Amino acid sequence: MSSADSPAVDPDDIEPAGAAIAVAFTGALIATAGVVLSVVIGRAGFVFAAVGVTVVLASPAAHWYVAREYGR
Repeated sequence: MSSADSPAVDPDDIEPAGAAIAVAFTGALIATAGVVLSVVIGRAGFVFAAVGVTVVLASPAAHWYVAREYGR
């Protein structure tokens, strides 16, 4: 699918809960990749897992930022 097929996402379309979900989902993917990599490459994979968990825990900050910035 090309970018011409899908409409652009306006920042006003993103609700604070959607921002928090997007950040948490991204963090979960990074953490999962880190756990998988820890099996293959050892301790370096745990760094990815730790970064992923940190991103997941930052999702409330994304919620507060969008809520404050866009008045929602």
